[in-house]
Amino acid sequence: MKHLLVSTLLMLLSQIALADHHKNSIVTQQIAAAKTFFALDTPPAEADALLHDDFEFVFMGRAQISNVVYTKETFRSVFMNQVFGPLVPQGFKKIEFIHAFGDADNVALMAEGDAEGINGRYNNSYALILRFKDGKIHRLNEYASDLLVETALYKQQLTPMD
Repeated sequence: MKHLLVSTLLMLLSQIALADHHKNSIVTQQIAAAKTFFALDTPPAEADALLHDDFEFVFMGRAQISNVVYTKETFRSVFMNQVFGPLVPQGFKKIEFIHAFGDADNVALMAEGDAEGINGRYNNSYALILRFKDGKIHRLNEYASDLLVETALYKQQLTPMD
């Protein structure tokens, strides 16, 4: 009886370890996919292939470019080419991933970008929250400094409040 109990316990622990390894493997794959999506040397077609058919992107915050939902069809053609792209016409010089973590459905990337904006140097820090569905990026929320977007890219002036 004792042998059967030990054997059953070992089998359960083995299954738990296997499930945990599988979960960690999925998280590792999703973090790699997220980093590939944002990597400067990833061809656009390869990056777009990582997106779910029902993909949604939102630049979060209170900047002029915030809180508009872009789909898989409009993310690159509208947001990247018409909204954000003209603000950094030479693109980013560097994107550095500072930290990445996640679970079976979500990945968070902390990143820093270095670009030349239309009004000079534009260096922002980002929190990129990605939700995965069917192994693809389903939703992307981008958090950055609204203040930096408005002042560095749109030349908005800060005015003191009375």
